[in-house]
Amino acid sequence: MTELLQTPPQDIIRGVRPAQRAVNATLQSDGVRLVLDAVSEEEETDLLALVDAGRWDCSLSRRVQHYGHRFAYSTKTCVPVAEPPPPAFTRLAERIRPVCWGADGGRDGDLQCTVNEYLPGQGISPHIDAHGAFGDGLVAVTLGAGCAIRLQRNRRHEAGAPIHTLWLPPRSALVLSGAARYVYTHGIVSRKGDLVDGEWRLRGRRVSLTFRRLPPPGPCACGFPESCDASGTAPKLLPTRLRGSAGGAEPRGCDAKKTVCASRVNIPGGPNKYKT
Repeated sequence: MTELLQTPPQDIIRGVRPAQRAVNATLQSDGVRLVLDAVSEEEETDLLALVDAGRWDCSLSRRVQHYGHRFAYSTKTCVPVAEPPPPAFTRLAERIRPVCWGADGGRDGDLQCTVNEYLPGQGISPHIDAHGAFGDGLVAVTLGAGCAIRLQRNRRHEAGAPIHTLWLPPRSALVLSGAARYVYTHGIVSRKGDLVDGEWRLRGRRVSLTFRRLPPPGPCACGFPESCDASGTAPKLLPTRLRGSAGGAEPRGCDAKKTVCASRVNIPGGPNKYKT
């Protein structure tokens, strides 16, 4: 359970944007939805056990798992992986399908799932999922501890766009579609807590199940040319660099039973590496 500090030191929270619990009208109109209690506590326990029994890829600054396909940083495309999404993942995706992709959305075999583990102090830089790699609609299911996510329209699309900070509670599902998927950057600030309801909420271990679908064949039909990296008119705003040398390095596994992994090393910079 996440600990609450009623009176956090001012040097910790100075400059931190408070996280809102509700999706405001602007975000709603742009395709942001937050489904509370998308999974039950029992289902959350089972999903975490399934994840922890899997094999982790430690190529990034945090541990990840890929099912169905993975994003290849060298080619900026999706490539198949040997492990299909487990049945528990596909059942969850089917349940969420009407909210994100519509009752008839998606094709057989096009479901992709990335599992991200975020320990206190870890985050992911603001990015837009590559247009050419994934289709419209993504779902991020939060397991374990909650955290705040940062959403902002791509500044190439709207200069001076406001930053929205949204609280993702445990067992919730964040849905991004339309402009929210193609135009907004999303990221998690690297720090050890979040400001929620006027209180400093320390982060715990968060595991995110991110579901996406492969794009249909043919040119990108996103409808947002100013933000479209598939058409070559916009730069790719990618999330996290690979560890070590070139960004095209292949992922490497690590034993799920090991208690120490590259991603478990303390991140320097104290509680707030970034303030916003």
